[in-house]
Amino acid sequence: MEDKPTAPVATGGKDWSNSFFGCFSPLDTCLCGTFLPCFLFGKTQARLRDPSLANHSAFNGMCCGWCCLTYVGCSWVLQGLQRTKMREQYGIEGSSALDLISQCLCPCCGLIQQEKEAVARAQTGGYQPTEGMTYP
Repeated sequence: MEDKPTAPVATGGKDWSNSFFGCFSPLDTCLCGTFLPCFLFGKTQARLRDPSLANHSAFNGMCCGWCCLTYVGCSWVLQGLQRTKMREQYGIEGSSALDLISQCLCPCCGLIQQEKEAVARAQTGGYQPTEGMTYP
């Protein structure tokens, strides 16, 4: 069985570091979340498992799952579950009910906020090796 890299629990506050409606910056994430949301969803899901995105494919299983659920009007369920997973992984306060509601209200804003949060937490947290011993 292959060992999968796991995302370290990043340090950070108990609140989201990016606003839910702060979805216009950076522009590439905004455009991807608006016009190719399945790819952004899959990328964020992959980033939660491996922040370096070493084995990331733009078209992956989570992207396909999101697309299939969109055709029946239920992609917000998958997005809400991802948001809950992210909150638990990063220690962000909130509730599963609010996660689902937020994804129903503005799914693009939710996807963009989650991607920005995953990027920010991956850059500021994780394992930091200590320096070796040195002699004066």
